[in-house]
Amino acid sequence: MTKQSVRSFGFGLLAAAAAFFLFDYTLRDQLLSNEEMIQLLEENNYTVLTTNELNEQLAKTASIETISPAEAEKEQIMGNESAVSESKEITVTIKAGMSSDDIIDALKKARVIDDEESFNTYLKENEYSSKLQIGTFTFSTDMSNEEIASTLIK
Repeated sequence: MTKQSVRSFGFGLLAAAAAFFLFDYTLRDQLLSNEEMIQLLEENNYTVLTTNELNEQLAKTASIETISPAEAEKEQIMGNESAVSESKEITVTIKAGMSSDDIIDALKKARVIDDEESFNTYLKENEYSSKLQIGTFTFSTDMSNEEIASTLIK
Protein backbone atom coordinates (compact mmCIF):
# COMPACT_ATOMS: atom_id res chain seq x y z
CA MET A 1 0.00 0.00 0.00
CA THR A 2 1.22 3.40 -0.85
CA LYS A 3 1.07 6.46 1.28
CA GLN A 4 -1.59 7.98 -0.98
CA SER A 5 -3.97 4.98 -0.76
CA VAL A 6 -3.74 4.92 3.07
CA ARG A 7 -4.59 8.63 3.16
CA SER A 8 -7.57 8.08 0.81
CA PHE A 9 -8.83 5.22 2.96
CA GLY A 10 -8.52 7.33 6.12
CA PHE A 11 -10.30 10.24 4.47
CA GLY A 12 -13.13 7.88 3.43
CA LEU A 13 -13.52 6.69 7.03
CA LEU A 14 -13.57 10.28 8.27
CA ALA A 15 -16.22 11.25 5.69
CA ALA A 16 -18.39 8.24 6.65
CA ALA A 17 -18.14 9.10 10.35
CA ALA A 18 -19.10 12.71 9.62
CA ALA A 19 -22.11 11.57 7.57
CA PHE A 20 -23.31 9.27 10.37
CA PHE A 21 -22.89 12.06 12.92
CA LEU A 22 -24.94 14.53 10.86
CA PHE A 23 -27.67 11.94 10.23
CA ASP A 24 -27.90 11.08 13.93
CA TYR A 25 -27.85 14.72 15.01
CA THR A 26 -30.69 15.74 12.67
CA LEU A 27 -32.77 12.63 13.50
CA ARG A 28 -32.81 13.40 17.23
CA ASP A 29 -34.55 16.71 16.58
CA GLN A 30 -37.42 15.01 14.72
CA LEU A 31 -38.67 12.65 17.45
CA LEU A 32 -42.40 12.99 18.09
CA SER A 33 -44.03 13.36 21.47
CA ASN A 34 -46.79 10.97 22.55
CA GLU A 35 -49.48 13.54 21.76
CA GLU A 36 -48.08 14.13 18.28
CA MET A 37 -47.93 10.38 17.63
CA ILE A 38 -51.54 9.91 18.77
CA GLN A 39 -52.70 12.81 16.59
CA LEU A 40 -50.82 11.41 13.58
CA LEU A 41 -52.31 7.94 14.09
CA GLU A 42 -55.86 9.31 14.48
CA GLU A 43 -55.45 11.34 11.28
CA ASN A 44 -54.65 8.05 9.51
CA ASN A 45 -57.83 6.40 10.89
CA TYR A 46 -56.18 4.37 13.65
CA THR A 47 -57.71 4.04 17.08
CA VAL A 48 -55.44 4.65 20.05
CA LEU A 49 -56.49 3.19 23.40
CA THR A 50 -54.86 3.15 26.78
CA THR A 51 -54.45 -0.18 28.54
CA ASN A 52 -57.41 0.56 30.82
CA GLU A 53 -59.69 1.46 27.89
CA LEU A 54 -58.65 -1.72 26.07
CA ASN A 55 -59.36 -3.88 29.11
CA GLU A 56 -62.80 -2.25 29.54
CA GLN A 57 -63.72 -2.91 25.91
CA LEU A 58 -62.52 -6.51 26.10
CA ALA A 59 -64.56 -7.06 29.25
CA LYS A 60 -67.69 -5.62 27.60
CA THR A 61 -67.18 -7.76 24.51
CA ALA A 62 -66.61 -10.90 26.57
CA SER A 63 -69.75 -10.31 28.64
CA ILE A 64 -71.86 -9.76 25.53
CA GLU A 65 -70.58 -12.80 23.64
CA THR A 66 -70.54 -15.21 26.57
CA ILE A 67 -73.27 -17.80 26.27
CA SER A 68 -73.62 -20.55 28.80
CA PRO A 69 -73.64 -24.12 27.47
CA ALA A 70 -77.24 -24.53 28.65
CA GLU A 71 -78.35 -21.50 26.61
CA ALA A 72 -76.51 -22.80 23.56
CA GLU A 73 -78.23 -26.16 23.95
CA LYS A 74 -81.63 -24.44 24.23
CA GLU A 75 -80.91 -22.44 21.08
CA GLN A 76 -79.97 -25.58 19.22
CA ILE A 77 -83.08 -27.43 20.39
CA MET A 78 -85.28 -24.46 19.53
CA GLY A 79 -83.59 -24.24 16.12
CA ASN A 80 -84.25 -27.92 15.49
CA GLU A 81 -87.88 -27.61 16.62
CA SER A 82 -88.44 -24.62 14.37
CA ALA A 83 -86.88 -26.55 11.51
CA VAL A 84 -89.42 -29.34 11.91
CA SER A 85 -92.40 -27.01 12.33
CA GLU A 86 -91.41 -24.69 9.44
CA SER A 87 -91.08 -27.40 6.79
CA LYS A 88 -87.31 -27.79 6.97
CA GLU A 89 -86.39 -24.12 7.38
CA ILE A 90 -83.53 -23.55 9.81
CA THR A 91 -82.36 -20.28 11.33
CA VAL A 92 -78.67 -19.91 12.20
CA THR A 93 -77.10 -16.90 13.91
CA ILE A 94 -73.56 -15.91 12.94
CA LYS A 95 -71.88 -13.75 15.58
CA ALA A 96 -68.91 -11.40 15.38
CA GLY A 97 -65.58 -13.13 15.85
CA MET A 98 -66.70 -16.49 14.45
CA SER A 99 -64.23 -18.02 12.01
CA SER A 100 -65.34 -19.80 8.86
CA ASP A 101 -64.70 -23.12 10.64
CA ASP A 102 -66.99 -22.04 13.51
CA ILE A 103 -69.69 -21.08 11.01
CA ILE A 104 -69.36 -24.42 9.21
CA ASP A 105 -69.64 -26.25 12.55
CA ALA A 106 -72.81 -24.28 13.39
CA LEU A 107 -74.29 -25.13 9.99
CA LYS A 108 -73.41 -28.80 10.47
CA LYS A 109 -74.99 -28.89 13.96
CA ALA A 110 -78.12 -27.25 12.59
CA ARG A 111 -78.15 -29.87 9.80
CA VAL A 112 -77.99 -27.29 7.03
CA ILE A 113 -74.95 -28.98 5.47
CA ASP A 114 -74.03 -32.64 5.43
CA ASP A 115 -70.38 -32.53 4.37
CA GLU A 116 -68.24 -29.96 6.17
CA GLU A 117 -65.17 -30.51 4.01
CA SER A 118 -66.92 -30.01 0.68
CA PHE A 119 -68.57 -26.79 1.89
CA ASN A 120 -65.26 -25.50 3.30
CA THR A 121 -63.54 -26.34 0.00
CA TYR A 122 -66.28 -24.51 -1.91
CA LEU A 123 -65.87 -21.40 0.29
CA LYS A 124 -62.09 -21.37 -0.15
CA GLU A 125 -62.10 -22.03 -3.90
CA ASN A 126 -64.52 -19.16 -4.50
CA GLU A 127 -62.83 -16.90 -1.91
CA TYR A 128 -66.04 -16.59 0.14
CA SER A 129 -64.48 -17.50 3.49
CA SER A 130 -63.33 -13.91 4.05
CA LYS A 131 -66.66 -12.41 2.90
CA LEU A 132 -68.98 -14.13 5.39
CA GLN A 133 -71.37 -11.73 7.13
CA ILE A 134 -72.69 -11.68 10.69
CA GLY A 135 -76.39 -11.88 11.40
CA THR A 136 -79.30 -14.30 11.47
CA PHE A 137 -79.84 -16.37 8.33
CA THR A 138 -82.64 -18.74 7.32
CA PHE A 139 -81.75 -21.88 5.38
CA SER A 140 -83.64 -24.89 4.12
CA THR A 141 -82.18 -28.38 4.28
CA ASP A 142 -82.34 -28.84 0.52
CA MET A 143 -80.15 -25.82 -0.32
CA SER A 144 -76.95 -26.38 -2.32
CA ASN A 145 -73.52 -25.16 -1.24
CA GLU A 146 -73.81 -22.28 -3.72
CA GLU A 147 -77.15 -21.14 -2.29
CA ILE A 148 -75.91 -21.39 1.30
CA ALA A 149 -72.76 -19.42 0.48
CA SER A 150 -74.68 -16.71 -1.39
CA THR A 151 -76.97 -16.35 1.63
CA LEU A 152 -74.01 -16.02 4.00
CA ILE A 153 -72.20 -13.33 1.96
CA LYS A 154 -75.18 -11.02 1.41
